[in-house]
Amino acid sequence: MAMILTIQSTEPLPTGEYRVKLVELTTVDGKYGEQLRWKLEVAQGEYAGRTLTAFCSPSGNPASKCVRWVSALIGRPLQAGEQVDLATLVGKEARAVVIVKATPEGREVNSVQELLPLRPRPAREDATLLDD
Repeated sequence: MAMILTIQSTEPLPTGEYRVKLVELTTVDGKYGEQLRWKLEVAQGEYAGRTLTAFCSPSGNPASKCVRWVSALIGRPLQAGEQVDLATLVGKEARAVVIVKATPEGREVNSVQELLPLRPRPAREDATLLDD
């Protein structure tokens, strides 16, 4: 049985907005303490299947990146006192605002600046118009 290894592109995605799916959410120890690591997969378009990784602190402050990103994946604002099981977010989609930035070593990499809720689908017009 063949074992195939596909080499992925390391070229950063162009700056823009991408529809993404959360494929993994884990906690890791970072230089600022416990962090959430978000693995996002581009869900459609030319870059479908490419993975983005982003980090944030697991803060419940309403102005925090964590709360904004959870709200985007849920599709609504969170209320004070509300609790969310973060594991239930895996598989949900949002729009990622992605930029290209340089590392201290001079490499260009992507950075997820924000997650936004998906845009609502436009209402379908009825196929038959009724006369008044």
